[in-house]
Amino acid sequence: MPSEKVRHIYSGRLVRPGVFGGSPEWTAGLRRHPAAVVAAAVVLAVCACIPYAGFPALCLAAVACGAFYAANEPLQLLLLPEKGAARFLTRKVLTAWRNYFLLTAPFAALTLLAQPRSAWMAAAWAPLAALALLYFVTAKYARYDAADESPRWPLAARLGAAGFLVPPLLPLSLCLMVSYLLRAERNLNRYLYDYN
Repeated sequence: MPSEKVRHIYSGRLVRPGVFGGSPEWTAGLRRHPAAVVAAAVVLAVCACIPYAGFPALCLAAVACGAFYAANEPLQLLLLPEKGAARFLTRKVLTAWRNYFLLTAPFAALTLLAQPRSAWMAAAWAPLAALALLYFVTAKYARYDAADESPRWPLAARLGAAGFLVPPLLPLSLCLMVSYLLRAERNLNRYLYDYN
């Protein structure tokens, strides 16, 4: 069995920051959990062949990717792009969407080929997955604290995340997202004011 050092080097060669738009969240998340990534790929491939399970599984994968945004990156990485708060948030959201849709495109195509009758579900999957990722990015930076690498999510934030899995809670998620978006910009301005 490979040592931790060898496993880290091996996964590091496969998962380079440039491949994921320089995102520390996606790079670190995929490097730290290679077994979970392989398991998720197998589950998504199996679900793609089960009637009406492919696109719900892809929505679940979007929520699972939200775990990449649980930890706070060091302040140096926050300042590195030299952008104001609004541009920084826009870049983070666009990068999250890019990474997610690039990684899940093969499974979406497999679902459409294996289960063409479920094609109508893609119209709900894409915006719901995009909203889920937007939620996680804004929730992270609304509470970003450079001194706290692993912040605890409050109950409201966890309920908001659950809204993407439990439809009755979705209105709460959308309201929280608007609130987090405004708070995230104000919070980030405390750290990025030099670049506004």
